[in-house]
Amino acid sequence: MTAGASILALAGCGSDGSGTDTPLGEQQLVYVNYGGEMTAAADKAWLQPFSKETGVSITQDAPVELAKIKAQADAGQVTWDVVTLDPAAGSGACGTLFEKRDPDIDMSAYDPDLVTDDCMLPLYPQAVNLVYNKKIYGDNPPTKITDFMDTQRFPGKRIAFNLASTTLPALLLATGVPADEMYPLDFSRAAKAIDDLGSDFALHADLAAEVEKLTSGDFAMCLCFLGRVEQAVRSTDDIGIVWDGTVRIWTGLYAVKGSRSPQAQQELFRWFSDPERYAPFYDLMAYDTPFADPGVPLPDKFAPYLASAHQDEINESVVYDVKWMRENYDQVLLEWTEMTAG
Repeated sequence: MTAGASILALAGCGSDGSGTDTPLGEQQLVYVNYGGEMTAAADKAWLQPFSKETGVSITQDAPVELAKIKAQADAGQVTWDVVTLDPAAGSGACGTLFEKRDPDIDMSAYDPDLVTDDCMLPLYPQAVNLVYNKKIYGDNPPTKITDFMDTQRFPGKRIAFNLASTTLPALLLATGVPADEMYPLDFSRAAKAIDDLGSDFALHADLAAEVEKLTSGDFAMCLCFLGRVEQAVRSTDDIGIVWDGTVRIWTGLYAVKGSRSPQAQQELFRWFSDPERYAPFYDLMAYDTPFADPGVPLPDKFAPYLASAHQDEINESVVYDVKWMRENYDQVLLEWTEMTAG
């Protein structure tokens, strides 16, 4: 049975979470992601078509916060139904905060390396790379990830996203840690790198603002999410990407426990797990595919920002170690807070 047939066949009734059957077409979902252009892209590519076919009403909220999900669960008042999360954070709460996937959801199309727990579906893989302002460096641009640490040859302020799970491995890669020796993370080495950069290094909590600071020239280099870089270069050609080293990451889709529309949650998961239904997203955002075979060519216009299109140029590629991060999540956050507090 195809995903579409499954949805139509199950459109009769469901549970509202209180034991009362509710037709699927009368159920409602709140879908939560990181905001920005992702909200509009998800709505156009996935949520509107799903709602049109099933009758399920979907609204969106942003940004997603694990602490808020916990607070809703503790209060017994879950208002977020489907959320996108760092898979290390999500997998640590699989079965407690998040529902396990229905066993009949077909996962065979996915890249198996991205399926990291029994609750999630992988979404929009992307990369974190060294990105720089071309105007600042002119004919002497950085060419290696380790140039991020060389403030003598490449002066200027550096910026990164204030997220330990992605910035730590990117920063360690910049210090020369080989990709195959990245985990366990070397906290002392990372702390020293931050100290060595001193006032030339800053963290930012807003991805869009981070890239804006790079394009404006306030910062010369960035350890940036390339999906966000693509959005910035629509208005400027002053941004360069160094492909020498990259950190490859992805996001997990999770169904929150306690939803009043659990059947609609799982039907939305079936929608996402179909490569054909997922595909319209590729035309809207510069992200790679979570599937072993996307079924369609990824748009040429986004190739400059996709790691899959630059394999010959990448010397060191770190794949996010979800298992290690999940097992050491609290320590990572503690160490990150301490090394960035100053």
